[in-house]
Amino acid sequence: MTVSASFCMSLDGFVAGPDDSVGPLFDWYDGGDVEVPMAGYPITFRVSAASADYLRAQMEFARRSAFVCGRRVFDHTAGWGGNPPGGGRAFVVTHREPPADWPAQRLAPFTFVHDGVASAIGQAKPAGGGDVSVSGPDIAQQCLNLGLLDEVRIDLVPVFLGEGIRYFANIDNPEAVLDRVEVVAGDGVTHLRYRVRYT
Repeated sequence: MTVSASFCMSLDGFVAGPDDSVGPLFDWYDGGDVEVPMAGYPITFRVSAASADYLRAQMEFARRSAFVCGRRVFDHTAGWGGNPPGGGRAFVVTHREPPADWPAQRLAPFTFVHDGVASAIGQAKPAGGGDVSVSGPDIAQQCLNLGLLDEVRIDLVPVFLGEGIRYFANIDNPEAVLDRVEVVAGDGVTHLRYRVRYT
């Protein structure tokens, strides 16, 4: 049972620019020769062989887990057209009601959680058999600060963005310790996976 956060990150620590654009952070998704289709979407990545194995394992985790995100991510992606990443249940941490113009069938996979991140994780765990994928740096940071995050994944891209949204902007849990689990050298990206333990 794992609560996991995964982001592409620049060398200077950003997961997106100030306008939420990712710039060159996703270039490695189309920088290789091995095709990896994204489950549930008409998207095929072309990555290096090393990245392909790593990406397949990550997508398998997403497929079997529930999904937690913030309202900013939900709105920015337009709710993934009603099909959350991984294709399972999604829990949106928000203070607002669902979009008024969304058809009911598109809202069916989503639960809008109004009482915080801990509640969303608590609801998501049984829906994902104990496994939860976390999206949005603010949600990931809150999970880490609350001692709820079990795994940190970083797809480290060798670029500098200079400004934007940081993966680890507001960490306030001195008891969180990262143990390296995996390092994979891809083309244009290094994949890092850490287990989080709380001392």
